[in-house]
Amino acid sequence: MLEWVLGLSGTGKTTRLLERIRARSEAGRESLLLVPEQFSSSAETMVYTALGDALSSRVRVQSFTSLAEDLLKTFGGAAVKTLTDAGRVVLVRRAAEQVQDELTVYRRHRRSVGFCSMAADAIQELKTAGAAPEALFEAAARQGDAGGRLRELALVYAAYEALLEKTALDPADRVNAAAQRLAKHPEHFAHTHVFIDNFDGFTAPQYAMLAQLVRAEGCTVAL
Repeated sequence: MLEWVLGLSGTGKTTRLLERIRARSEAGRESLLLVPEQFSSSAETMVYTALGDALSSRVRVQSFTSLAEDLLKTFGGAAVKTLTDAGRVVLVRRAAEQVQDELTVYRRHRRSVGFCSMAADAIQELKTAGAAPEALFEAAARQGDAGGRLRELALVYAAYEALLEKTALDPADRVNAAAQRLAKHPEHFAHTHVFIDNFDGFTAPQYAMLAQLVRAEGCTVAL
């Protein structure tokens, strides 16, 4: 069951969630409070202050990142190497080398650290938005002759994904990977109510995780 708690800032949404969480803890039931990573520490303090030691032990406060890591540890995948920022740049350079014969605009830049770094950042943003290389190829095709740069970025992106599949996980893919594993284990949150608070919006990987979290015992989202 999905429930929405909507209201302007300061109208008591978080207080409402805490009251619900307290009632569940008093009844011996489990809750998960999902908040943005930058709020996870303050949210833990808030829950402990409001519920005390005994009741707060039935509440997990996590971000999408920490939740994903827990799921990967539980269902497999935590040991898969995750690329560092430097590793992403190196892999982009390898990808550009692989498709160099198809590059025109970026051919002479393919070994430049600056170009590879910017391309890695662009790929990271595309992954966050849920845009696969195919979407870039389609967008480039719609632009005709003006789509050359976009097509070449799509070529590098596609080669990057192919290399990535054989080596490691991109940091942006860990939440997606965890969501895929959770999809195979819907019973994992069968006795947990998920409360989601303090988000202004969600990325594509987070939406993938949300699609699984709404299958929990209950899911309440405050916006």
